[in-house]
Amino acid sequence: MVSSKKRASATVVAERRAKAVQMRIAGISPTIIAENLGYSGSAAVIKDITRSMQKAAKAEHLASEHLLQIEIDRLDRLMASVWAKALSGDVKAVDQAEKLIARRCSLLGLDLINRNGSENSDVVSLLGNLFASLQARNAPDDVAVEVVDAIETGEDSQ
Repeated sequence: MVSSKKRASATVVAERRAKAVQMRIAGISPTIIAENLGYSGSAAVIKDITRSMQKAAKAEHLASEHLLQIEIDRLDRLMASVWAKALSGDVKAVDQAEKLIARRCSLLGLDLINRNGSENSDVVSLLGNLFASLQARNAPDDVAVEVVDAIETGEDSQ
């Protein structure tokens, strides 16, 4: 259980951090912020602002992941409502299922996979094809052969 002193201390730290961030956004130097808010120095201000920004970024990431999961769950429920009809040949249901699949692919980034026309969509193939195309444009032929041979045999070129 968290004591009331620790909670009060955490509240004071959070309030000071918020003030420091607002002051920095307003263009006030870390040295002035330190003087006004009782920090030991500008380095402590910068460290506190950095922590605050990292915490905010983490919270935003978690919130966006949560929202993504909510949308995926909604799509699952909608798909469950049309799936049987789509499998039985209902043209409208097939159209709806196709739209739901496209939306899911878009949300999950699946529509971006294998856009480079490679025969194989795994990451190694995609990177290999990208590397080969870059080499074809920028490197001498003997270097390309060396690298491809090393990749194919699994050897490290040292």
